Amino acid sequence: MADSKNEHAFDPVLYWNDTLLATFREVGGPPGPLSRAGAMMHAAQWDALVSVTRKGAPYRSRTPELPDDDQPPVLAAALSYAAFEVLRNVYSGRDYSAELDESFARIRGRCTPVQLIRGARIGAAVAEAIVRDRAEDGADGDDSYESELVPGAWRPTPSGPAATPHWGGVTPFTLKDGGQFRPPPPDGCDEYARLMASPLYERQLEEVRELGGRDSRSRTKEEARIAFFWANDLDGTYKPPGQLFDAAARLSRQVGLGVEQNVRLFGLLGLALGDAGIAAWDAKYRTSIDLWRPEQAIRYADRDGRPDTQPDAGWEPLSQNRRGESFSPPFPAYVSGHATFGGAWAAIMRLFFDTDETSYTVGTEDPHSKDGETRLYQSFTAAAEENARSRVFLGVHYQFDGDAGVKLGNRVGEHVFANHLRA
Repeated sequence: MADSKNEHAFDPVLYWNDTLLATFREVGGPPGPLSRAGAMMHAAQWDALVSVTRKGAPYRSRTPELPDDDQPPVLAAALSYAAFEVLRNVYSGRDYSAELDESFARIRGRCTPVQLIRGARIGAAVAEAIVRDRAEDGADGDDSYESELVPGAWRPTPSGPAATPHWGGVTPFTLKDGGQFRPPPPDGCDEYARLMASPLYERQLEEVRELGGRDSRSRTKEEARIAFFWANDLDGTYKPPGQLFDAAARLSRQVGLGVEQNVRLFGLLGLALGDAGIAAWDAKYRTSIDLWRPEQAIRYADRDGRPDTQPDAGWEPLSQNRRGESFSPPFPAYVSGHATFGGAWAAIMRLFFDTDETSYTVGTEDPHSKDGETRLYQSFTAAAEENARSRVFLGVHYQFDGDAGVKLGNRVGEHVFANHLRA
């Protein structure tokens, strides 16, 4: 029989979450597909927990009743195999055998072979159900996109063509559709001409021109540090969803959550981030306003119909790639994906821990931040709001992109927590 204390010394949730982040670094790309993989993996682990313990309602499926004998399945094996099966199906070109062998080596010797096999079979069964459920969710949809090319409308920047414009139509994990909590258009303007004439738009454009430019003299050193700390836009990093998964793992280790607590926390977080990506991309691409980035707005300011906004063809955002070249992410500005992910994360963390007031640290992998840099926060809301604000300092968003994104993410997170994976 397994020693529960020793078994819990190995946490398959944190172990496979680390494996997930390693995959994010390897495959890169836009955040929607990454958050989808995280939702699938952590939801499968929740269903594995429910199947082993027979407690709680599954997200998608629960295995049949277990044999009534003295060799119950090992939970750690079920959790590990569930994660393994999801990842090897989502990322079929990557081999996870070494990670599975390592996880089983941490379990083997503290249980019988029968217990290990029974746990693995449960993990495989629930993972198969998740993979089957997502097989035709639209994730492989049409990525073609045609810009309107009117003032205010997004058009490709040097960073490339529109990334995953279909993502707002992907089947959500918990929402009825990607537009369930769709925010109103920026400043309530559902036409480009109205938005270009908006005093709020003009003020926010001038703010990002002043604070977000590569050569800004108004941005403080601390604001520049915040900008890059939250960026993680570049391939080779764990990207925005990974930064938030990592922040949750840091706090889990800090407060000493057990395996079953982590299964639920990361299951909720995975579902919330998965749907946050879909909801944000719905707002970006499936509404009447596909808003251009600040670099486009500033360079083409002589076309926006406002005599007070002057063009600056040489303006560049602070945001930079690994070669030091300025760039804007290749999708519309409204709403901010970073802010939506951050709002969803903050809602789940606040509700799970039953408080917003918690001292914890967040790390970063952006190459323009100091290696190993962390920031200390006293509330989940504070981190989400700083994350949103950072995009103005980076020169890639207007403030209403971040404000609407945080609100949207909060609504997604609150919906997930209220309706799914109840303890």
